[in-house]
Amino acid sequence: PLRIRLAAPTGKAAARLTESIGGQVASLPVAEAVKQEIPSEVTTLHRLLGSRPDSRHFRHHAGNPLALDVLVVDEASMIDLEMMACLLDALPRHARLILLGDKDQLASVEAGGLLGDLCRDAEGGFYESQTRAWLEEVGGECLAEAGLQPGDGRQPLAQRTVMLRHSRRFGSASGIGRLARAVNARAATQAREVFGDDFVDLNLLRLRGEQDGALERLLLDGFGEARGYAHYLQKLHATRPDANCPVEDSAWQTWAAGVLEAFDGFQLLCAVRRGPWGVEGLNPRIAGMLQRRGLLEADSGWYEGRPVLVVRNDYSLGLTNGDIGIALRLPEPAEAPGAVPSQVLRVAFPRNDGSGALRFILPSRLNAVETVFAMTVHKSQGSEFAHTALILPDTLNPVLTKELLYTGITRARHWFSLIETRPGIFDEAVQRQVARRSGLMDGLSGGRAPRYEPSANGD
Repeated sequence: PLRIRLAAPTGKAAARLTESIGGQVASLPVAEAVKQEIPSEVTTLHRLLGSRPDSRHFRHHAGNPLALDVLVVDEASMIDLEMMACLLDALPRHARLILLGDKDQLASVEAGGLLGDLCRDAEGGFYESQTRAWLEEVGGECLAEAGLQPGDGRQPLAQRTVMLRHSRRFGSASGIGRLARAVNARAATQAREVFGDDFVDLNLLRLRGEQDGALERLLLDGFGEARGYAHYLQKLHATRPDANCPVEDSAWQTWAAGVLEAFDGFQLLCAVRRGPWGVEGLNPRIAGMLQRRGLLEADSGWYEGRPVLVVRNDYSLGLTNGDIGIALRLPEPAEAPGAVPSQVLRVAFPRNDGSGALRFILPSRLNAVETVFAMTVHKSQGSEFAHTALILPDTLNPVLTKELLYTGITRARHWFSLIETRPGIFDEAVQRQVARRSGLMDGLSGGRAPRYEPSANGD
């Protein structure tokens, strides 16, 4: 069988792919022998290549290539030029590389907009007749009515690119789908009109100032059927097992998993970190709102219900950058028979391996974490939430572009809220686009790329 490896740029993206594959393999209509060969473990690119401490070099390179036949990399929009060069250098000559990602999302933090460059012709298709015939045969889909542009032999990369046009996160006719397309097309007027079409999955909140009470109502209570942060804390208190229940009882695992699932139903995203409308200003403010409601016992330090985001990989604890956990009070084993167990604060994290199991870690062992009632749009890449709210600052910032808005909107699975702190910021951001000059396309067009010729067996 083929040696297949799965990878992603970040721990969060790797965890989501692991969870997704673990939950889907069993439902595939293929033989059990085939299912056994489908890999379920996803690693980060740094771990795959073998990063060396205090160095930009890796253990795997052209002189020590990876032992694989196929490499699938998810969230490829987050890969920068240097990492991709190292990855290609470490691939054996016979290997196949499959990149998956959204070309319209935010590009990598470091240099380059790699996936956008590679997929620049994806919208139009530009398939040559041979490629198109092969795609129709393998995909079972007629492309005659798809409105694709014909290829003329000058788009070799297009012959290796397939653009998926049906979203399984939200419907194309939904408000979220229409808003995402309008923003991606930099059509500010059309995007603004979508909010006026009474879609049940969209909500627009215009604040009248920093102390506008509508912000608290949205963040804590949500809108319509879309929930806010009060929901997970209400579930935390309402479904807690009896204090006499021993920690070994599965009821504690079920309770903690339910709280984590409820928290995952809503997330506030910010465009910036600093300022009153950034992560650093909103996190303590939201904690204060919840404390005043009587849902939190404190709004600083460690307290039950505190959600935390891991900001640096910690392989000794099995945690990766982007993992989210919640501090919960759990019983310690009783010292004497019949005694009521004392309770201690531990942070519950999902294992993200498709098993649904949790791990509980003492707060004292967590060094690189921060409160995550609010997170940046950059940190949210690779995640999705039932209800996502995006709050924009009251001044224009270089990061406010249509890519940031599109990424924030497409984190929403069922409902999306836009929070405006000043009129006009959203419309201006929609019309701004990230411009990167990676030089990748110049380098590719300088040489003669090989033609794509599918073999008789469909490879």
